[in-house]
This record gives sequence, C-alpha cells and structure tokens, in this order.
Amino acid sequence: MKWDFLVEALEKMGTNIISSALILIIGMIAIKLALKFVDGIFSKSRLDPIIIGYVRTCVKVALYILLATIVLSNMGVSIVSMIAVMSAACAAIALALQDSLSNLAAGILIIINKPFDRGDYVETASVNGVVDEIHLFNCRLHTLDNKFVVVPNNTLVGGVITNYSYAENRRVDSVVSVGYDDDLDKVKATLRDIADRNPLILKDPAMLIGVTGHGESSVDIDFRVWCKNENYWAVYYYIKEEILRAFQREQISIPYPQLDVHIKKED
Repeated sequence: MKWDFLVEALEKMGTNIISSALILIIGMIAIKLALKFVDGIFSKSRLDPIIIGYVRTCVKVALYILLATIVLSNMGVSIVSMIAVMSAACAAIALALQDSLSNLAAGILIIINKPFDRGDYVETASVNGVVDEIHLFNCRLHTLDNKFVVVPNNTLVGGVITNYSYAENRRVDSVVSVGYDDDLDKVKATLRDIADRNPLILKDPAMLIGVTGHGESSVDIDFRVWCKNENYWAVYYYIKEEILRAFQREQISIPYPQLDVHIKKED
C-alpha cells in the first residue's frame, strides 16, 4: 500500500515535470514570436529608439514572469502565495529605488517631449553644455571646456531648460557705450559697416541698432545681429574685436567710469 502511494506520487511528479518542461519550451518559443511581432510593430513607429528598447524590455520581462507563473502553478506551487511574495518584493524594490524610478519617469518625459536632442547646447540651473547621450535615468553632456557631466533626468525635468540650438538662427546681442559728444549717426554707420563686412552675419532678419539708455558717462546702444546657430561664437568674438578696432580707427570714444570733482573756493 505504501509503495503504491509512492509510485503514484512519483508518477504524478514526473507527469508534472514533463508537462511543465513542455509548457516552458512552448512558452519560450511563443515569447520569441511575440517579441518578433512587437519588433515588427515598432519598426514602423516614429518613437525614439530608447523608448522602443525600454518598452520591448518591459514586454519581455512581463512575458517571462507570466511564463514562470504558469510553469510553477503547473508544478503545484500556489499562485496566491507567489503573488503575495512578488507584491512584497516589488514594494520593497520600489521603495529602495524611488529616486531611480523618478529619474526613469523623467527620462520618458524627456524622450517624448524632446525639449532637446543630441548635439544641442542647453543650459539648466545646475549645468550647461552640449548633449552627448540621452538615457532613461540620466543625460550625459560635455561643457565648452570639455568636462564630462552626468545629470539625473529628474533634475532636468524639475527645472528650467534653455535650448540654444533649438532654432536654426540665433541673435548675437551687444551693448555698445559711446560718449555724449560722439556723433550718433557716425556710430551707427560704423556698426553697420562692421556687420556688412562679415558674411556670417545674416541680412534677413535685419540687424538692429538703437539707443537703449543714457548712463552717467555714456550713451548705451543695442547692436543686435543674426547668424546661423553654428556660427554664433565666431560672430560673437568678431563683433567684440571689430567694435574696438573700428572705434579706435574712427576716433569714437569708449567711455569708462569717471568722477568729476569740483572744488569751490570760499572767500
């Protein structure tokens, strides 16, 4: 009697193992086919490759978890107990990785909204630089002096982002100070000549030259020109240097702070 029970138990166990192995093999084949189907759908999608890879990974993990649950259930493991253990494990992992999950959510928002792309020059509250890589948890930049910076995505999404590379054209702004005794028309003509002599400065949009303020010892003039985004720094330094040379050549004064002292003689 005892031997019959043991034989029956072994037969049942063997049957469960064989059936579980078959389920595992068939399930793995089905997962591969499902992933090929997902890849086929995403091949026609315009989504960012990072999002596609992330979604594919999530689908793959979910399918393998489902397959493992089915196999263990077929072997007699209680599904209720498995779900309870998995729920507790997921809660503990989520609590331990709350900062990482926050960065993950922020990374998905960055990829979907695209406030910047690879190669863009951006400025945030904490750093500015050129974007090299965009990941789900962080973005990697290099500064103009070639420092490598890794910024958590949550920091980027939670603050103001200035993207200097978003538009095709960019304006170069300069404030020029001249003396009150200088000929204003001559100053404007000199500035126009500086802009006209540089082919990197665009004719459209047109340059802007206008008085913006009256200082204690100078008249302040806005000098604004447009150029292609990639030519910004070349035009910026050209203007700063040529203003100095042209004003010296045309004998236009560049005032500096000064103090006039008047002595009153008492009788």
